[in-house]
Amino acid sequence: MRILALAALIALAACDGPRENAGENADFEAGVVNSPDTLRQGPAERLGEAQDTADKRAEEAKEAEAKSLEAAADEKRAAADKEADALEEEADQVRGN
Repeated sequence: MRILALAALIALAACDGPRENAGENADFEAGVVNSPDTLRQGPAERLGEAQDTADKRAEEAKEAEAKSLEAAADEKRAAADKEADALEEEADQVRGN
């Protein structure tokens, strides 16, 4: 059971973002916590975690917007191809082909 708890703590610590880690170290240096590896969060660590979360959400939003723009471009490209095919067909009819 202790090994499982230790593994969970290690996994949880590995999820820390750069700002959260910096805040954790700042809290330790300021004497707010006894160790940089404690489960207790100080104010700088909480702020850093919030900033890391905001950065992650902003990156996810950018990625979603990029995917949306790509999909719109694909739709426009397909419509343009269809229109070009229709114009080529019309030109062939005018030529009598």
